[in-house]
Amino acid sequence: MTWTSYAKGQFGLSWKVFWRNRRSTFIGFLLPVLLNLVIAAPLRGRQIGGVNAAGYVAVGLLGLALVTSFINLLNGVVARREDLVLKRLRGTEVPPTAIFAGQLGAGGVVVLLQALVLGGVAVGWFGAPLPADPALLLLTLVGGYLLFAVLAIALSGVTPSSEVAPLVATPVLVLCMFGAGVFSPVASLPEWLRGPAHALPLAPVVESLRTAWFGRDFGAESWEGGPLPHLDLLHGWTSAGPSLLMIAAWLAAVVVLARRLLRWEPRRG
Repeated sequence: MTWTSYAKGQFGLSWKVFWRNRRSTFIGFLLPVLLNLVIAAPLRGRQIGGVNAAGYVAVGLLGLALVTSFINLLNGVVARREDLVLKRLRGTEVPPTAIFAGQLGAGGVVVLLQALVLGGVAVGWFGAPLPADPALLLLTLVGGYLLFAVLAIALSGVTPSSEVAPLVATPVLVLCMFGAGVFSPVASLPEWLRGPAHALPLAPVVESLRTAWFGRDFGAESWEGGPLPHLDLLHGWTSAGPSLLMIAAWLAAVVVLARRLLRWEPRRG
């Protein structure tokens, strides 16, 4: 079996399993959408940094969608390991990358659908503008997705069973949800928390997504501050450069962790 044919088969299987599992569908697809309606909608009459506050939060929830995909991928990898699927595949000629490619590909398409839904709501209902730099937006989404997908593979190695997976995933979700500027600027946090918050893996993703969408220099905005300066395409990439480098650094780190921590067999042997 070729790499492509195996990855394609795993994509189809992972796609069907995702939509048939109510828990994974709720967490991996509906949760960011529902939060968008509950939290962002009431902010339609406010502004932050010179942009629509509801759209600001909606774009932040694009980043949160990457974390909910991480939760489902973590559960999926652990379940496949416990069912001896990974052990059997490891004994075949299928390359390790192909073993995960289909599963990660299916998760990536789900994130893309979420981006279309959240972006459509932000533009059509909240009155946000169309993305100022679609190329930067797509690059950030891809980089952020790979970061959290590989993190899921890495943390599967320290997750003993699928029952324990929520205990491993929940701290990541909570930290990113409330500390990475998804709902409110990092500047609104106590000063002693701002440094650690900026170091969270989701923080540069959210910041770069907002810069790409609104074409402004995000990072130091606050509810009380004035409008942020507009950026042309070149200066938009310059502004997002540090965030993109941080995403790349995080991705490199989790790749190393995945190579060290990934287990192909259940802990029980």
